[in-house]
Amino acid sequence: MSFDVFISYASKDKTVADAVCARLESAGIRCWIAPRDVLAGTPYGVAIIEAIHTAKVMVLVFSSNANSSGHIPKEVERAVSKGLAILPFRIEDVAPGKSLDYFIGSVHWLDAMTQPMEKHLDALAATVHKLLPSPAQPEEPGVLAAQTSGTWQRNAPGVAPAAAVRSATYRESSHAASSNRIWIGVAAVALLAAIVMGFMLHRSGSEGGVTSPSAANTTSVSSPSGDERPTGGATGVTTAPIRDPGAAAGSGKQSLAAAAASSTDPIIGCYQWFNNAPVVIRSDGTMVAGPFTARWRSVSAERRAYTFTWPEATDTVTISPDQRSLSGGNQYGYPTSGTRLGGTNGLVGIWRWANGVPLTASPDGSFTAATFRGRWQASDVSRGLYTLTWPNPVDSVTLSADHSRISGMNQYGVAISGVRTEPCSEN
Repeated sequence: MSFDVFISYASKDKTVADAVCARLESAGIRCWIAPRDVLAGTPYGVAIIEAIHTAKVMVLVFSSNANSSGHIPKEVERAVSKGLAILPFRIEDVAPGKSLDYFIGSVHWLDAMTQPMEKHLDALAATVHKLLPSPAQPEEPGVLAAQTSGTWQRNAPGVAPAAAVRSATYRESSHAASSNRIWIGVAAVALLAAIVMGFMLHRSGSEGGVTSPSAANTTSVSSPSGDERPTGGATGVTTAPIRDPGAAAGSGKQSLAAAAASSTDPIIGCYQWFNNAPVVIRSDGTMVAGPFTARWRSVSAERRAYTFTWPEATDTVTISPDQRSLSGGNQYGYPTSGTRLGGTNGLVGIWRWANGVPLTASPDGSFTAATFRGRWQASDVSRGLYTLTWPNPVDSVTLSADHSRISGMNQYGVAISGVRTEPCSEN
């Protein structure tokens, strides 16, 4: 399988690299990133070389970590030899070392050293689109225009906006268009007449001439426990009468929206997460990933957008003996590191986090970093051990149209993705 972009990064910059990957893929740009795309059982070196050979652009997440990496210069050299466009995405105010300067010293940079990061990610996606070779001209020029215009930022990958598709689909001769409009007008009038007649007959058959919402609704609703399964259509709507006496009496008024909300959600199932962990999304609103349990909910009527709320993230860090740096990680497996900008001993002071954001730890046990506020405490001062507790990570994700893939990002800039796996026996 070929890819548009090979993402090269140092392991300490994984958080930013994942954010880059998520933003590019949300723009319809196919990415290769380790370790996600390394096939199990394939040597890393082989997988990397094959990916570079099939890519068209290399995005280099550049930082001091990239400078000190022994692998990145080799990847860049290989990309240059294969004729790939190299796009450095600089997240730290450093100059390239000698091993990289030879290859990227004269290349245009994209700087991403200020907040918000999303602005820089948007610029990166737009630049990559310009660097990629133009696709072959399709039969309908209108569709190509829709896919390569600025609307990609708000649409699913590879899907043209509805208005553009309609424009391309109905581009006909003036005579044919006029004929179509005549017949569409006739059909609309007939449909309107049928609706009015049905409405009049319905009113005449109701007691007192008025139909109560609960009595008129003949929607069958699944029970919360899932014992009753909807039997009709994609939305779970049937024409069987409501069996709930309370609803029939008007005490539990139902609507089509309520009926749809109570039917099985398409996101429910089993997934292989971007970190290769299995994740189960259950019908009771929970999702389980190893020892972690999160809550999920749909945030769109079309059941395409969702949020996942996870337990608070807790960094366990150790301050170096010289009090100038710290390192560690959280319970989700993400590394943490920082260098001191202010203060002398202990955690209190100002630190520059690995992603370039300054974090201020106050004596009252609180800390702030950009828009985030958390709390910290000393675990073992003699050993320089501290914990920092961040607000609950909340993933904002989108379910693909075929319900096979989840992708998005959380408020910390961590890219989220998962691929549905079958069979699934735990939903």
